[in-house]
Amino acid sequence: MDEPLTCDVVAERIGARRSLVVRLARAGLIETIASESSEPLLPSHVVVQLRRMQRLRRDLGVNFSGAAVILDLVNRIELLNRELVEIRRRALGDE
Repeated sequence: MDEPLTCDVVAERIGARRSLVVRLARAGLIETIASESSEPLLPSHVVVQLRRMQRLRRDLGVNFSGAAVILDLVNRIELLNRELVEIRRRALGDE
């Protein structure tokens, strides 16, 4: 299970400002964990996601919204590929 992190901790780990992390969380571009405080908590895997988003911004010049869409599509493609491999494995096992 992911350890909940504060926006300050995430910002420090990715080398960004806390305000950016808060803004991305409030915009729904990164996953949050419900908390009783006014500031959202973030699962630790968001650090990897934000680093990928930063790389997409740097390398391709896309904004954070575009980077979030790209990462979502890549995740969906990876899931579909895993399902396809499993379907093929089952089909070959039935022969």
